Amino acid sequence: MEFRNFYVRPKIPKKLMPLYNMSFNVWATWDKDAGRLYRRMDAHCYQRVQKNPVALFHEMDTQKLIDLSEDNGFLYEMEKVYEKFTQYMGFRSTYEKNESKASLLGRKDVIAYLSMEYGLHESLPLYSGGLGVLSGDHLKAASDIGFPMVGVGLLYKYGYFSQKINHQGYQEEKYKENNWFLKPIREVKDDKGKSLKFKMKIKDFDLHVKIWCIDVGKVPLYLLDTNLPENSVYARGITDHLYVSDRKRRLEQEILLGVGSQIALSLLTIEPRIYHLNEGHSAFLIIERMRELIQKKKMSFEVAKQYVRYTTVFTTHTPVVEGNEHFEINLIKEYLTRDIEALGVSVDEFLKYGRIDGSNYFWLPAFAVVFSRFSNGVSKLHGEVSRSMWKALYPMLDPREVPIDYVTNGVHLLTWLSTEITYLFDRYVGPDYIHKAQQGRIWKKIASMPDTEVWEAHKRTKNQLISYVREKRVEALQESGASIKQIGEARKVLNPEYLTIGFARRFASYKRANLILQDKERLVRILKDPHKPVQFVFAGKAHPADGTGKNLIKEIIEFGRKYGVEDRFIFIEDYSIEVAQYLVQGVDVWLNTPIKPLEASGTSGMKAGMNGVLNLSVPDGWWPECYDGMNGWSINAGEGYDNLDMRRVVEANQIYDLIEDEITEIYYSYSGNGYSEEWVKRMKHAIATVGKDFNMHRMLRDYYRQFYRPEITDLAKVESDNYAFLKDLSSKLKSLKAVWSEVYVKDVISDLGSADLTAGNEVNSDVYVHLGSCQEQQVTVELLYRVSENTIKTEELKFVEQYQDKIAKYQGFISLSGHGVQGLNVRIRPKCDAIYHAYPGLVKYFY
Repeated sequence: MEFRNFYVRPKIPKKLMPLYNMSFNVWATWDKDAGRLYRRMDAHCYQRVQKNPVALFHEMDTQKLIDLSEDNGFLYEMEKVYEKFTQYMGFRSTYEKNESKASLLGRKDVIAYLSMEYGLHESLPLYSGGLGVLSGDHLKAASDIGFPMVGVGLLYKYGYFSQKINHQGYQEEKYKENNWFLKPIREVKDDKGKSLKFKMKIKDFDLHVKIWCIDVGKVPLYLLDTNLPENSVYARGITDHLYVSDRKRRLEQEILLGVGSQIALSLLTIEPRIYHLNEGHSAFLIIERMRELIQKKKMSFEVAKQYVRYTTVFTTHTPVVEGNEHFEINLIKEYLTRDIEALGVSVDEFLKYGRIDGSNYFWLPAFAVVFSRFSNGVSKLHGEVSRSMWKALYPMLDPREVPIDYVTNGVHLLTWLSTEITYLFDRYVGPDYIHKAQQGRIWKKIASMPDTEVWEAHKRTKNQLISYVREKRVEALQESGASIKQIGEARKVLNPEYLTIGFARRFASYKRANLILQDKERLVRILKDPHKPVQFVFAGKAHPADGTGKNLIKEIIEFGRKYGVEDRFIFIEDYSIEVAQYLVQGVDVWLNTPIKPLEASGTSGMKAGMNGVLNLSVPDGWWPECYDGMNGWSINAGEGYDNLDMRRVVEANQIYDLIEDEITEIYYSYSGNGYSEEWVKRMKHAIATVGKDFNMHRMLRDYYRQFYRPEITDLAKVESDNYAFLKDLSSKLKSLKAVWSEVYVKDVISDLGSADLTAGNEVNSDVYVHLGSCQEQQVTVELLYRVSENTIKTEELKFVEQYQDKIAKYQGFISLSGHGVQGLNVRIRPKCDAIYHAYPGLVKYFY
């Protein structure tokens, strides 16, 4: 028998309605005062529902809600928190200091942010790991500082899996259907009060899509849902799971994300000025935007392409080509031929934008780079890696000139700071860090925090971590039918007096969770040192299809069992935002051991550092930009080894040496105050240095200055006079391409052979260029002077004259600097900067 389902809301006392309404905004999950208030309602129930305020109201006894509505003390605290919430929601535009009003983004300058996953709170399982948590933090910080931003993603019926560890220590995946009526999310309604839906076509079937919204402070996050009765059973399943392995299903999800996002935004009457693609999963947005511009604005393909490019930012997070999203060309043709042909170009011609070296794959990040004015990696090192990785898109360019910049990641302070540290911030820093964390003066105040208070705050947080780990262990053992003895032992694991090292992240082979196990006997001696004992806490999930990652988890667990150190070498199952918060706030040292340079950025170390936890990390991702010798340690002994096995040995030994000779020595050097003064000094330094430069507000400021503001500023020029600028650009490009094959450097005559090649002297060059039918004003000729491996200087040559044989003479010189082996070359490029930046590969060299 089947029933028609409908939803009945709980009856909420009128006086509690402000609190109930506030619970539907994710702000209520990251604000510490709000969290304390919900915990006061029913601490046990609040923990049971994963600190989900909406579910709390549904799970609590009605009489208890009535009692709270008559409790004047509770109502007083509620009014204070709600007043804080309303003030926060009314706070606007603090994202830029010392900027003229003309340069700030207006309310209509909306930035649409697209991501495959969002990690906002543990009760919203729409994320698998760091990428999703970064997306969630991005929206939270945009809300904090008043960015006019909207997010778009997918609403997963099951989301990512819950992790269970079986008796053999092997990961098992459990999927639980989400009940969205018990989450801080709402259905978007049309003007008739009905659910807002739209229909789109994927391949040969119609797909009905429903729009939901999560309020992330002041920023709306719209999520697309196909689990609707109007759809076939097959179509409903498109939004079942995150990161499915089936390639057709994955492609369908990413078409929905890209194409569906634009349809949804149009239906919501939101007209973004800028689109920010977070990873390649959302790149099919480009096709839908092109279709709209060509069909509705009557643009040519080339003009539409340039308009999309001028209004798109793309962020890549993957440091290995093979790890980037890609699909077989035939599969793309099967699904998208109709959509591509609607753009007025052949499918094969269009697919060239995502192919590399003629491969049989369409690479979404490559496609996004070509159609984005600005592309970036997520750390300085990752920017370098990305330029090398995607050089095949621009074979004529030096890797340093590949148009991929970097913006190092950051994290959302209020989500990741512990309650104890937050209260210290409130007292000694003041409230400015909530909205103005990017301002350096704020972080100088960390030094004023009394050492004793910092240490006591950390001790309380550490004890909270240990209590949490014990509860998780007991719960897992009880579910598995463990003995009373085993459960009793679980209640005693970890010692709050021991130095505690944390490791939590996705269990992928390159992250080397088992590096610490390289010399097991030595590790056991470190763990059991009677004077300087150490304990480890691990957490993380392996992808369901990653057998190697699952074996890493098993290896960690088996080590503790085999060597009798299960009380101090712990693996916590079911890694989540909640688990991560306890760990980054409560351990003493944060361990990070990836194979360099395979960590694009990493953010867990940032979260730990701003809580006063010292990092012990390979100098990969963000860490080289932060490490200064006082805020942690660098595992750098393996940098001279290409052999990964040898690198593994020397890096593991360096970790053991650092723990034995430095880390434990400092940690256990107690003063008369009962703690190590040197350790607390380093804790405060870590809070200041990590917090100052790796908070999400700083990251957004960088995106604003480097990418968002230039694109918004140039839109007036781009859109004026019915897109005359783009039409002119298209015309110039067409003319240049028609004659480009005739252009080349015929000869270079320089006095390199006769000049005094001493720093400070000049080297003159005469360059002869065959222009053919090309006009002199169409090209620029440059001398490229390689001063060193990392420095190339560019000097534009002066046009002198053109001869009857279509040869043109150019002259110029370089001033020598530095010393050692250097280099010289000549380059021809488009004179029009707009063409050059749009087509940076349109260059020719002499050598």
